[in-house]
Amino acid sequence: MDIQDKMVKELFENKSIKALKYLIECGRELEFKYKNKGGFISRDNSNRFVSVWIDKNEQSFESIEELIEKAKIDNIIFKDAWKEIVLDVLY
Repeated sequence: MDIQDKMVKELFENKSIKALKYLIECGRELEFKYKNKGGFISRDNSNRFVSVWIDKNEQSFESIEELIEKAKIDNIIFKDAWKEIVLDVLY
């Protein structure tokens, strides 16, 4: 098992935000759900370094750390919404 496999396991088993950060920085993408809204985090085709799409509305940031600290879902900061986010698919 390589390091990315270990981090994927940590993300899905422990819902580790550190694992999320590592995997996004490595170019992975994540689909998730927050309440009834679909979400997607990606570096691909981002206006900046990394973006989060919530119901097709993009928020772009210079880093994954900035996304975690400043992105909003239903006016809730991403890091505060994290506990309610349901992880779906990691690409």
